[in-house]
Amino acid sequence: MSKIIYLNGRFLTQTITGVQRTAYELVIALDELIELGIIDKNKYLLILIYSGTLTNPISLKHIKIIKKGVLKGNLWEQLELPFYTADGLLLSMCTVSTLFKIKQIVIIHDASPAVNPSYFPFAIRVWYKLAFKVLGTISRQIITVSNFSKSELVKCCGFNPHKVAVVYNAANHILQYKEPNEAFKQKIEALKPYCLAVSSLGANKNFKSLSRAVNSINFKNYKMLIAGGVMPTLQNAILDTSVNYLGYVSNEELKYLYAHASLFIFPSFYEGFGIPPLEAMISGCPVLASHTSALPEVLGDACKYCDPANYQSIASQITLLINNADGLVHLKAKGYQQAAKYNWHTSALQVFEIIKGFLD
Repeated sequence: MSKIIYLNGRFLTQTITGVQRTAYELVIALDELIELGIIDKNKYLLILIYSGTLTNPISLKHIKIIKKGVLKGNLWEQLELPFYTADGLLLSMCTVSTLFKIKQIVIIHDASPAVNPSYFPFAIRVWYKLAFKVLGTISRQIITVSNFSKSELVKCCGFNPHKVAVVYNAANHILQYKEPNEAFKQKIEALKPYCLAVSSLGANKNFKSLSRAVNSINFKNYKMLIAGGVMPTLQNAILDTSVNYLGYVSNEELKYLYAHASLFIFPSFYEGFGIPPLEAMISGCPVLASHTSALPEVLGDACKYCDPANYQSIASQITLLINNADGLVHLKAKGYQQAAKYNWHTSALQVFEIIKGFLD
């Protein structure tokens, strides 16, 4: 009889940010590992289960997709999901999961709700505090996405370090997308040369300091473009009129933006991993990032760093980089090498090996 592994598919009904991107790419990679015969489909049955309306459809060859439940969102995850997954192990990949199932593994991306409570509304802070306490106790295993995040979860949330495994994210998914339509390409062509920032507009992403930095320097003929959406669960930044806010962009448009940017700027205060700067690197764009949290661990010496708490530090690094063409070429080459260290197949296989340890 096959051993059943349920994959929490709530992410399919949510807006994609870094957390949902991780879940999406891990599921695709697990499906491809089955196709390659690395995961024995006769021994393991993987089922992606969700309820509600699909926001992010997914195409899979071997992982079964089922829609089951009357409730939606958090209520479905808490109350119905444990019932529907009673005969197998559950993998939840988006930081929170049902508090009513012991046979589960949860990917918790960072400790931000505990470390940076001001970024979250009160109700969200209370919920995360409860969820982390329970999940850290009842789950068979916690997975996180960097050694930095592991140390934060242990220090700030009281997790047992022996119960927390590290599996890195990746960025090679961005390479699969084709070019956007001509209208978008012409729009971006008119904005060249430009520097780019990409993220949800949470206050954590520090776009206020980025705007101050851009306004304080001779930005030459460059424009500052920001792509990303508003997150209803976060305290969001107020944008400066000096930047060009593109709003939500498709995957195809995002790839094009990376590939044609002169510099990618990531001034975030706090990251458990940081997928966007890796996406930029693998797309051939030089990167300037904060020297905080997990970013030095993930990006290594393949980018320039700034102090996100000091807009003058951001400004000075931008000035140095846009006036150093040879330096940008060097960063571009280093970025390719750094991004190549991460791959979703590798990450998915590491996650599966952890799962196997609780099934075999």
